[in-house]
Amino acid sequence: MPKIVLNGITVDFPFQPYACQEAYMSRVLDCLQKKVNGILESPTGTGKTLCLLCSTLAWREHFKDTISARKIAQRMNGVELFPDRPMASWGNAATDADIPAYYTDVPKIIYASRTHSQLAQVISELKNTVYRPKVCVLGSREQLCINPEVKKQESNHMQIYMCRMKVTSRSCHFYNNVEEKSTEKELTDSIMDIEDLVKKGNKHRACPYYLSRSLKQQADIIFMPYNYLLESKSRRSHNLDLRGTVVILDEAHNVEKLCEESSSFDLTPYDLASAMDAINVVLEEQAKVVQQNEINAEFNMEVTKILLQLENAIDAVELPGNEKGVTKEGSYIFDLFAEAQITFQTKSSLLESLEQILQFLSGRKYKIVTAFSTLLAIWKHVTSLYFLQVHIHLDTSNQRKKQRTDLWSSSVTKTQGKILSYWCFSPGYSMHELARQGVRTIILTSGTLSPLSSFTMEMQIPFPVCLENPHVIDKHQIWVGIIPKGPDGAVLSSSYDKRFSEEYLSSLGKTIGNLVRVIPDGLLVFFPSYPVMDKSLVHWRVCWSRIEEVKPMFVEPRNKDTFTEVMDAYYDKIVCPKSSGAAFLAVCRGKASEGLDFADTNGRGVIITGLPFPPRMEPRVVLKMDFLDEMRKKSGGAQFLSGREWYSQQASRAVNQAIGRVIRHRHDYGAIFLCDNRFLNSDVRGKLPSWVRPYVKVYDNFGHAVRDVSRFFRVAQKIVSVFRKRLNKRDQIYPKNFAKRLSTLSLQYEKRLADEQKGGKKKIKIVSNPQAGKVTDPTEPKKMRATSFIATVKESLSQLNYDVFSEALKQYKMTDDFSAMLSQMSGVFLEDQRNHILLREFYQFVRPHHKKQFDEACRSLTGEGCGYKPEHSLQRGEREMMAKEAEGSSSELNSELHLNKGGSHLTSGLSSTNTLSRATAGLLSSTYLSDVKKSLDRNNYSSFLDALCTYKKTDNYDAMVAVIAAVTTEKPELFHLLQRFHIFIRPHHKEQFRQLCRDLTGTSCGEGEKKLQQQGARSPLDLASVSAKAENGGTEMKAASCPPGWEGLFFWGFRNSYLFVP
Repeated sequence: MPKIVLNGITVDFPFQPYACQEAYMSRVLDCLQKKVNGILESPTGTGKTLCLLCSTLAWREHFKDTISARKIAQRMNGVELFPDRPMASWGNAATDADIPAYYTDVPKIIYASRTHSQLAQVISELKNTVYRPKVCVLGSREQLCINPEVKKQESNHMQIYMCRMKVTSRSCHFYNNVEEKSTEKELTDSIMDIEDLVKKGNKHRACPYYLSRSLKQQADIIFMPYNYLLESKSRRSHNLDLRGTVVILDEAHNVEKLCEESSSFDLTPYDLASAMDAINVVLEEQAKVVQQNEINAEFNMEVTKILLQLENAIDAVELPGNEKGVTKEGSYIFDLFAEAQITFQTKSSLLESLEQILQFLSGRKYKIVTAFSTLLAIWKHVTSLYFLQVHIHLDTSNQRKKQRTDLWSSSVTKTQGKILSYWCFSPGYSMHELARQGVRTIILTSGTLSPLSSFTMEMQIPFPVCLENPHVIDKHQIWVGIIPKGPDGAVLSSSYDKRFSEEYLSSLGKTIGNLVRVIPDGLLVFFPSYPVMDKSLVHWRVCWSRIEEVKPMFVEPRNKDTFTEVMDAYYDKIVCPKSSGAAFLAVCRGKASEGLDFADTNGRGVIITGLPFPPRMEPRVVLKMDFLDEMRKKSGGAQFLSGREWYSQQASRAVNQAIGRVIRHRHDYGAIFLCDNRFLNSDVRGKLPSWVRPYVKVYDNFGHAVRDVSRFFRVAQKIVSVFRKRLNKRDQIYPKNFAKRLSTLSLQYEKRLADEQKGGKKKIKIVSNPQAGKVTDPTEPKKMRATSFIATVKESLSQLNYDVFSEALKQYKMTDDFSAMLSQMSGVFLEDQRNHILLREFYQFVRPHHKKQFDEACRSLTGEGCGYKPEHSLQRGEREMMAKEAEGSSSELNSELHLNKGGSHLTSGLSSTNTLSRATAGLLSSTYLSDVKKSLDRNNYSSFLDALCTYKKTDNYDAMVAVIAAVTTEKPELFHLLQRFHIFIRPHHKEQFRQLCRDLTGTSCGEGEKKLQQQGARSPLDLASVSAKAENGGTEMKAASCPPGWEGLFFWGFRNSYLFVP
C-alpha cells in the first residue's frame, strides 16, 4: 500500500490518495498534534471514513515512537543508535511538551457515529487498511444480550434490571464465562462489529455485553453510538473514562439535535398516572408476600403522595387562553418540585426508593413504565442552568390517564392534563460537559455541516481547525440548476402562503412530469414536510398516471415498519430490465434523507421542491428562537446566532442533507434540481455545500433547463467510467481479479502464453505491426454490405429522418463537408439509443481523411468508436503498399536459435526489420514517458517511475498496477496514459491488464499507442534513420527520456506485445 508523509507522519493508505483526501488527513493530524478541536466537512464519496481511520491510527503509532525514542535516548546516554536517523527525528510530529513515559498512556481513540449500522460500515473500512489496532465496540443489552430468559423481557428497563439481578447473584453462566474467555486471542485480536461480537459470544458461551466492557480496557480504538458519549447517564453506565482520549463524532450533522434532546425531558400526565399505577402493583404484590419484607410499604406510600402533589402542582399552573403554554426560567423547576416536597434533602432518598421499585419489578412479569426513567432522568439532572427552560402546555396526545377505583382515583380528572417540559436550547451545554471530561481533541465530521460558521457557534466550544473539502468528482459528473418557474411560467415557491395554492401545485406537478422524462434510472423528490407531500399527491391524481407511465412512483411511508418494504420495491424496480427507472417521493429530515444508499442508478437526480423550515409556530421552535435572540443580546452578538439565522440554517442543512443522497462515489454522477424561487436569494445559495456552489446555474426558461440536463446525462453516461459492480473502494481503484471473457481472442491469448511457457519448441512469427498480419479478403462484397446498411436505416428511421439521411449522404459526396454531414447524421441517429449503432456503421461511407474525426465523434456521442486504425486514413493504394511491406518484413525464426533459450532478450542475429521494430519501440517508450511527465505532477510522476522500476525487478503485478492505475485515472483526460502503459506489461499479465483498462476507462489498452503510431507516421522523423542509429549504438535513442537501466525493459515490453502464433 502507498505510504505518504503528512505533517511529518507516515500514513499507510490503501491507494494513492486524492488531493482532497490528503488535505483532510492533514487537518486531522493538525488537530491531534496541536491538541485542538476540529470541524471537518467532506462530501460523501470522498473517503472520509478511511482518511479518519488511517490518519488517527498513523498518528497513534507515531506517538508510540515518541515514547520509544525517549526511552532509547535515556539508555544510550546521547549516543545515536542509527547514524542516518537521529533520535531527535523519532516521533517529532508529536509536539506535546509532556509526552507520557508509558505505552499505556498513549491516547485511546473514541469513534462515535449515529447508529450501529453506520459503525459496522466504519469497521468494515478499517479491515481494508493495514492497521490492526485492538478494537472494541459498545452496545446495549438489548443488542448484545444472549441470555434467553433476559431477551424475553418486553421492556428495555426490564432487561436491564433482570440482567443486573442475575449478574449480582451470578446466575447467568454467560456472564460467569467472561473473565475466562476475555483473554482468548480470537476475541482480543479480532476486528469485530456488533454482529461479529454476538456471534463470537455465542461461540464461546460468553456474554457479549460484559465481554465488550472487558475488551474496552485494552482497546486502542472504541466504537460506540454517540449518545453514549453525550448523555452523562450513558457515560456513567458504560464507565467511560475520557481523560486524554481523542473523540471523533462522525455524521456530526445530527449532533446538535442530540445534544439538546439528551438534556431535555417531557413529563406527561400519562407518565405520572402510569408511575402511580406501577407503585400500586408493587403494593398489591407486596401484600401477598409481606412476610418477605421486600419493599418498604410506608415509603411507597410517601412516593405516591409526592407524585400526587407534583401532578397537582403542574395542573395548578395557569395557562394563557391562546393554548401556547407558559414558559419560565430553568430555575422554576425548583419551585415546582418544592411544592411536591422534592428538595435537595429528599432527593437522594426519593431516587433510592425509585431504584428499589424498579429492582422489584425487574424480577416480575410486569412491564415497567417509562415514567420512572423520565422521573429519574429529571431528578438526576435537575440543576440551575440558563441553557434550560421550563415549558408547561396542554397535553394534546391521545394518551390519557387510566381510570381507577382505588385510593388514587381522586387524582384522575376529566379535565385535559398538562405536560411539564424541561427543555435544553443549547447543544453547547452537552459539548461543554464532554470537553470537561478532559478529552484531548474533539473532531466533528460529516458530509453536510455547511454552513460551518453557524455550526461552530451552536457548539459553543472553540474549533481552531476547520475544513470544507471539495468533491473528488469532475465538472462533467454534476449538474445543478435553480428552476424558479415551471413549464407553464408559474412561480415555484413552497412558502407558507403559496405552498397549497392550486397554481403552485399544478405547476410543480408539470415540472416533475417533464423532468422524469429526461432523468434516467432513479429519481428522488424531496418535499419540505409530510403535509405538503400529501396535499401535492392529492392534487396530482389527474396527472399521476402520466408520470407513472414513465417512472413508477414510490412514496415514503410515515410508518417505520413498512419503510424497508417500500425501499426494497423501489430498488427492485430500478434494476428491472423492463423498467426505465423509478421515482421516490420523500420528505426532508425523513428516513430517506439520511443513511440510505442512492448511488449510481439508484439516484441519478434529486429534486428539492422547497425550503424545509421547521414549523414556525411550534412551541419548541418559538422558544429556541427567543432563547437565541436573548443570549445574543446578552453576549453582544459575538457568540450566538440570532433566532432568524438559526431558523434559516435548519432549512439549509436539511436541503444539503437531501442533496447528499446523490453522487456517492468517485465514479458516480447526477443532477440536482432546486425548484423554488427562494434559491435565487444569494444568502440561501451561499448555504449550499461548497462542492455544489461552483456548478449552480439559474434557468429562467424551463425549456433551457431540460435541454441542458438532457445533454448532461448524454455526455456523462459516455464519459464517466462507472463501476457496475458494488465493489469496495480499494477494488474500485485497482481490482485484482476479473472474470475472463470466453472469447476467441482470450482463448488465443491463453494458447500463446502456454506455448511461450513451454520454452520455444514452436516457431513463432515476429511482425512489426500486428494489424499487418491480418489479410483482408479482397472479394468481400462491400457493395452488398453498403446496400444492406441502407436497407436497415430505412427500416429504422421515420420517412422524414430517412430523407434527411439520404440528402446528407448525397451532399457529403458532392461537397466533402464533414461538419455538415456529422451534424445532420447525429441529429438523425442520436434521437433513439437503439440507432447509435447505425451512426457507427456509417463509418464505411466516411472518406479516409475524415475517418479519425468521425471515430472520435462517435466515441464522444455514443460511448463507442468505429474501430478506427491509422491505416484507415490512407488511400487504397497506400494501404496495399503498406500490406506488401509488412508481408516482406515478417520472417520465421526458430525459438531455440533466436530466443536465447527462452531468455528475456532476443539475440543479435535479427534482421534489420526487427531492429526497426526495436527502434520504434524505444521511440514510443520514450515518447510515452515524456507524455507522462508532462501530464502528472512531480509526486505522481515519481510514484509512477518507482512502480515501473519495481515491476521490472520483482514482477509484482498487483503492487505495480495499484500505483499506475491510481495516478492515471484521477482525471478522464489521463486515461490514455493507462491504455498506453500496456507496452511495459509482461506477457503473463497482459490479459489482466487488458481487463483492467476496460473496467477503468471503458476501452481496451493500445488505443493510445495506435494514435502515437499515427502521429509518428506523419512526423518528419525517419524511422529508418532511427533504426540505423540504434544499430550503431543507439546513443540518441537512449537520450530520449529513458531512466538509466530501463532501456531493456522498454524493448522487452514492447517487443513481446508483438508475438503472435502463426
